[in-house]
Amino acid sequence: MSGAEAAVAALQVHGIDTVFGLPGFQLDQLFCALHDRKDRLRVINARHEQGVAYMALGYAQATGRAGVYAVVPGPGFLNTTAALSTAYACGAPVLALVGQIETAAIGRGSGEFHELPDQSGVLERLTRWCGLASRAHDVPALLAEAFGRLAAGQAPVGVELPMDVLAQSDAIGTIKPQPRPAEPAIDREAVRAAAKVLDGARAPLIFVGGGAIDAAGDLKHVAEFLQSPVVSHRQGRGILDSRDPLSIGPYEGSKLWAGSDVVLAVGTRFHSAWKGWHLRPGQKVIRIDRDTAQFSRGGAPDLAITGDAKVVLSSLAEELEWSGRRHTSRKDELARLKLWAASQFERRLAPQMAFVGSLRSALPDDAILVADYTQVGYVAAATFPVDRPRRMITPGYQGTLGFAFATALGAKVACPDRAVVALVGDGGFLFTANELATAVMHGIRTVTIVFVDGAYGNVRRAQEIDYGGKVIASDLHNPDFVRFAESFGAAARCARTPDELVDCLAWAMAQDVPAVIEVPVANMPDPWALLEPVAA
Repeated sequence: MSGAEAAVAALQVHGIDTVFGLPGFQLDQLFCALHDRKDRLRVINARHEQGVAYMALGYAQATGRAGVYAVVPGPGFLNTTAALSTAYACGAPVLALVGQIETAAIGRGSGEFHELPDQSGVLERLTRWCGLASRAHDVPALLAEAFGRLAAGQAPVGVELPMDVLAQSDAIGTIKPQPRPAEPAIDREAVRAAAKVLDGARAPLIFVGGGAIDAAGDLKHVAEFLQSPVVSHRQGRGILDSRDPLSIGPYEGSKLWAGSDVVLAVGTRFHSAWKGWHLRPGQKVIRIDRDTAQFSRGGAPDLAITGDAKVVLSSLAEELEWSGRRHTSRKDELARLKLWAASQFERRLAPQMAFVGSLRSALPDDAILVADYTQVGYVAAATFPVDRPRRMITPGYQGTLGFAFATALGAKVACPDRAVVALVGDGGFLFTANELATAVMHGIRTVTIVFVDGAYGNVRRAQEIDYGGKVIASDLHNPDFVRFAESFGAAARCARTPDELVDCLAWAMAQDVPAVIEVPVANMPDPWALLEPVAA
């Protein structure tokens, strides 16, 4: 069996059914092996390496399963690094299969085709684990290690496959999947101590992030017992249904911060609180994370519990139940706060909220939204109702402009029976709009809404307001996006009002090809005082 055949077999035994990739010189052997198994493993190519990496990201974010992409070394790999750094920011389970020059030439700097100085070092810094295959026999074990790391929450990961290793034949036995690693035992005493502090809290406040994405039921149990509001942001949205009485956003959370006496942060960097809200005298912080490095960032918590959020929260719920205490309901208080916060968004961000309302009216409950860094995308990511995890996809703290369209393609491949909608601006869309060809070719029926204001709107507004009107390099010249999309074979329409957008969305979701909706908009109000609030 060749190294390439071993790699493909290892992908299959670990449940991979799709590889996003671009073939090329160093990966010829790998793609030959993929061809031989194309009846069992789908290969989706694209028009640029960033496209396949973003598609792997979308696949991973929509499902929680590994999204795999394969690219040649050097420039091919470097073209994927914006997507890979976004996967890093989101902790998304992406596996990057990166070609390499011949083993004997690595590190010599002899100018081999696609050679990159210290490619392994670059890959190492953009992943939480990476490996380099040195012979064909090593390939199955190396990929098993990669999948084991992903299962343990160490994501993304990368594996380099030198061209000679892919071509080499070796005696390779039965390839077996890596069993899911056992979760390390949690510190029961720390859980009991946390339960005691939380049970005695007057006004607890819970923050959740992507690290709690598989702990929805246990989180709800703890929150309801404590009658604690739950602040979710970015990757944390939908872990507690946003329509739950205890579910709030950062804006509401900022109003409760000063009055909270105990803060529980679960699977989150807790960045807003550490950076801008500042701890109050006597305020205690309890953190739960499987990544111990998080505990030392920003400030030491009063209690830190290492472990999987689901396991720890389940144990915490059991300890809280033993107390028998009944906490006073805060649902009326929170209902008033949420109603007031909603009125602030409606009043101060009326143009954006009108389009968010269109989305709410037109889309089914199980739709997946992929929100780019654009004015409506910012506001939708914070306010669109999300009832379950993985239904609002963002680039996390990386803030990757232009990520949404190609990422939505990957999400749609993973979830073909659900509506997948990308919210993009005219600036971000053209980063990956060439992948309309990919969407049409492979029948990936996403809906893309392009909000067109003729500018990098956020930058232009800052130049006008914060820098005395020194507008430079932020205005855009655009194509006719309807005709542009149609030239690829996609369906396209223009919606000029929120009501027209509702009608266009119904039309778009009924098409048998990818659909694009162009929405011309005027300058929109600054959302950041509401989206990144300062605590009272």
